[in-house]
Amino acid sequence: MGVTLWENLSNQVEVMARKALSDVGTLEDWKQLRPQIKADFMASMGLNPLPEKCDLKITEYGAFSGKGFRGRRIGFQILPDCWSSACVYYPETMKAERLPGVLYVCGHGGVGTLELQSHPIMWARRGYVCLIVDTIEQNDNPGEHHGFDVGKLDAWMSMGYTSSGGELWNAIRALDVLAADSHVDPARLAVTGVSGGGACSFHLAVADERIKAVSTLCGISTPFDAIANRHLISHCNCMYPNNLYRRDTSEYAALIAPRAALFCFADDDLIFHADITRALVERTRKVYALYGQEPQCGLVTCPGGHGDHPEFDEATSRWFDRQVAGAEHPMLKRGENELSEKEVAVFNGCPPVPNRMELLPHLISPRGSLPLPEDLQEWGAIRHRALAALPAFPGDDGKSFLKPTGVWRLPEGTTYEHRGQIEGMALWMYLLTPAKKCRKLILGIAGPGGGARDILGDIHGAMPPGAAVCGGFEPRLAGLTCLAAENFVFSIRKLLALAFPMTGSTPVMMTSHDIDVAVDTLAGIKELAGYEIYLYGKGDAGVAALYSGIKDERIAGVILEDAPGSHLDGAPILGVLRAFDMPQAVGLMAPRKVALVNPSHHGWTWPGRVYDRLGCPERFIEAATLHEAVTQILG
Repeated sequence: MGVTLWENLSNQVEVMARKALSDVGTLEDWKQLRPQIKADFMASMGLNPLPEKCDLKITEYGAFSGKGFRGRRIGFQILPDCWSSACVYYPETMKAERLPGVLYVCGHGGVGTLELQSHPIMWARRGYVCLIVDTIEQNDNPGEHHGFDVGKLDAWMSMGYTSSGGELWNAIRALDVLAADSHVDPARLAVTGVSGGGACSFHLAVADERIKAVSTLCGISTPFDAIANRHLISHCNCMYPNNLYRRDTSEYAALIAPRAALFCFADDDLIFHADITRALVERTRKVYALYGQEPQCGLVTCPGGHGDHPEFDEATSRWFDRQVAGAEHPMLKRGENELSEKEVAVFNGCPPVPNRMELLPHLISPRGSLPLPEDLQEWGAIRHRALAALPAFPGDDGKSFLKPTGVWRLPEGTTYEHRGQIEGMALWMYLLTPAKKCRKLILGIAGPGGGARDILGDIHGAMPPGAAVCGGFEPRLAGLTCLAAENFVFSIRKLLALAFPMTGSTPVMMTSHDIDVAVDTLAGIKELAGYEIYLYGKGDAGVAALYSGIKDERIAGVILEDAPGSHLDGAPILGVLRAFDMPQAVGLMAPRKVALVNPSHHGWTWPGRVYDRLGCPERFIEAATLHEAVTQILG
């Protein structure tokens, strides 16, 4: 029966870790690869291109003070009318020269600047300026980064938005505020944070080379650790980007080199496996060694579980003194919180009006569109550009295919069984050839909860007797290997929803790849040479069939039943909305046939206008039943 879906995903990310930086032998190798890896990282975060920076409009909301420090509460824009909140801490007695600056990025909690205030207090007492910034959803900020928990993750995937990217942009703008402070030396900037803040501090160090040193605390590991060890169940969406280019974390960590990076982890951390984290740092050190700067990549571990520890405070203090300040500062133990909620509340319950922070996913995720063609020649160029803008669908080693395994002959026709595997997971396909000769084939794609025989029966029952060869195909996410979505418990749904993007895929993208393997198999069957191949699928399986049809000219047409009217409503494909949406995807089949059964497109007209302009409106079919769609497709 092969491996489970979870084993399949685990195997994929294990290969990523094994291959990471394997093609880097010299510093010159790395320097040639580095720009592409950096671009891949920014795209995976959903920040390629970067949004245009607006006026920060730093606004004062009052001051506070305590023993050995003083501070100010500020709001600032990360985009026009998108307000973030922060507190800036200074030593009680300021020196004449500019001071080193630390950006402390919060992780999770109700009010980050309240709950984590002991960190900036410590840094201020040690002679640093420290800005602590709330996440986009903390304090009185109306943003959101728990995409799965609030039911927005599918849409975010298709938009190319990640909550890790939203928090990264928030941190970049916070760094702009810190660097512009007249008391801060912009050449001596560091960043740190724990857990979610540890992830964001790492992402900022990768993205922004103004960071001279980073100390990430219990915040990052590898996709393999997250999936194989099921640690994703305890993680937030903000911990990881969409892994569009299927890279191991060490490849992005190496982008920090030769700047200073300190990785702090606890030996008994429940959501980060210590041995895998050590291996991640060792892989990263390979690039530091090429620069002759291996000591600039540090690792600190201590006993205990997930969270902050005194050992991390001491190690980070010494690290920033050496790497950023350039001199030793007094070593201090971090104490308890000293300020009340009222003293650190920036907006006091009333953020600026207007405040569009809840729209951040849309504001930093540009939507793509396609022009309508003047004629067939122009349409060819438009389709070419559209296909080039599509995200890359993951493939395999090219060796996957289906083999014939059985034949069942009956008077009304012959049934052929084919079986195969992709990365250890089973595929099944049945073909029912009618007794009379025909030159058309409709292959039904089974969805979660269905099987190859079931979808074969649906197709056979919907068409006139003997009108075409009927086929039923069972991809990895169907049949006995499938976990039907409606039967998922919450934790398993969360694991899968987060795990797929970490492999650079989604269920729709995986199924589309499997369909490609099935079509390759059909194209290699001599008895089917010259046949017209049509695909049928329901829901997400239909969308997967559509995208296989868009990419593969061997497919003569597609039938979609109960497909969403927009990728905002379902059938996620990573970043697809940056290229186009469902209306354009349907239209991209032109001038080949496409049929919509029970369409939920809410009146969009784009595909019909394409078919009209190309002079073949009859090939765009909207049908009330599968039988009606099949009849028109085959007619």
